Parts: sequence; C-alpha cells; structure tokens
Amino acid sequence: MTQQLEFSCYKSEINLTQYAAHFGYEIDRKKSTRSSIAMRKAGDKIIISRRGGNWVYFSPVNDSDNGTIIDFIENRTQKTIGEIGRELQSWIGGFVSMPEIKNYVREIEEQEYDPARVAQVFRRCRPIQNHAYLEGRGLVKELLSSPRFAGRIFADRYNNAAFPHYNSKGICGLELKSQDKALFVRGSEKTLWRSNVRAGDDTLILSEAVIDALSHALLFPNESAIYAATGGGMSPDQAEIIRQIADNFPNIKRIVLITDNDQGGDRLTDKILSAIEEGGFGGEIIRHSPDTRGDDWNDVLRGGAA
Repeated sequence: MTQQLEFSCYKSEINLTQYAAHFGYEIDRKKSTRSSIAMRKAGDKIIISRRGGNWVYFSPVNDSDNGTIIDFIENRTQKTIGEIGRELQSWIGGFVSMPEIKNYVREIEEQEYDPARVAQVFRRCRPIQNHAYLEGRGLVKELLSSPRFAGRIFADRYNNAAFPHYNSKGICGLELKSQDKALFVRGSEKTLWRSNVRAGDDTLILSEAVIDALSHALLFPNESAIYAATGGGMSPDQAEIIRQIADNFPNIKRIVLITDNDQGGDRLTDKILSAIEEGGFGGEIIRHSPDTRGDDWNDVLRGGAA
C-alpha cells in the first residue's frame, strides 16, 4: 500500500515536462498549446498533458507508448519498477539537478471532459468507406464498408480518420488519426471504440489501437467476432467497461487480446486480464500477438506475413 501511494504521488507531483527536459527533450512550441506540450528528442516525439490530476503523455507515432511518468521511463529504459521508484524518490527529494525553466513549463491546463464540445465536433464528421491514410496502412475499402465496420469509422472536416467512443448518453470521445496526428479531441472521455455487433457473435477481440483491430480482421477474418479498442493505454474506467462486457454479454464465449508484441503490449495484456479476472467471465481468454518482438498487427499486415 505504501508503494502504491508513493507511485500515485510521483504521477501527480513530478512535472513530466521538467523530467523529460532533464533527459534532453526539447519543447516544440509551434506544436504545443496551453493544455498539451509537444517535446522532441532526436526521433522521439511525445505529447504531455494533465488528466485526473496526473501528468500523462503519449507518442503520436507509437500507439502503445503512452501513460504516466512510470510508463515513460519503462518504455525508454530497462529499469525495474523498484529502480524507477528509487529514481523518482530522489527526484522528489531534490537530489537531482533541475533543467532551466526555459526548457519546460511549470503548469499545464488540465483537460476536462466536455461531451457537448465532442458532440459538436462529431456532428461535422462523416462516415467513410475509404480513406487515403487508412488505405496507406493497408486498410482497404472492402473492409471499411463491410457490415462489421460500416458506420463505425469516420472522417472529420480536415479529413483525419475519426474513431468515436460512446457511453450510455451517446458520443463521449473522438480519436483522430492521420499521417501527422494521433490524439483525442479536447474534452473527450475514453471508453472503447467498437465495431458493429450482430446476432450470433461469440468472440470479443480487444486491441489497443483501432488500426490494429482492423488489421487483425483482414489477416484473420472472423464472422462472429466483435472488435474493440482502448485507443491507447487503458484507464481504470476502461477496465471496468471491459469487465462489464465480459460479464454481461452471455453470448461471448471467447476473448482474444491482440496486443502488440512489446513491453507496452505485455503491460496492457496484464491489465486486461486482471480486469476480466475480477469479474465472473467463465469463457476462454487468449493472447494473439505477432511473432516478432516489436511488431503490431498493422506491421504484419503491411509486411505481408502473418
């Protein structure tokens, strides 16, 4: 319990822009806003914001690279969780040299849920059957227009691919993807993106990225599968949603976790398994990840080998 409290403290109290600057990341001021800070180091780019009191980040080029300061370190070092804890304790204790103030920001405006704003943006979106960016990722018109996915994939007015998330009240989140964009519309609440559901469906296929779910559907067609994606790292609220789906959809006999074959995929798999095991699901749960370490299913699709 003490360690959990300490790690909770690290996530909220350590300024992630300051920590990243300490290790050589520089602010891209042209790409930053009051609520999100873009930082770069060589070929690595991250977007930092505040959510739920915590400093969080994501990579616009790697769907599995996101989370808190703990994930930031785990995804860039070989340190154990104990070593990370000791390093961050030293940071809080002031035993490290701090970067100059010009190299980081002292505070970021926290993003708040704004369903009305998300709904307004979504009203300007249109369902699509083909999309240049998605086709560039190997996701063809025949898939996007199929009964399983028709009406579940959109484009916004700037022609970014748009993946909606819903709650019991309707649209609540919108993920945008393009060649140079990977983000949620400001005000979004992440639940799950999912495909259409049809009578007789008995399998739930869960991924982190929508693009990986679509890739898996092309590589391994399954007419009785529902596809869903977290749209990045899984939050406690998303864990509860997955647990409820597993428990409350009696036709679901099998859950397939199609996570990336990397450290982020390993962690996401463990989180999903933990969430499901806390419920009453009695069916089969398997992980189906690419054979090659570092690959996701879109890598496999574009590489031409499963």
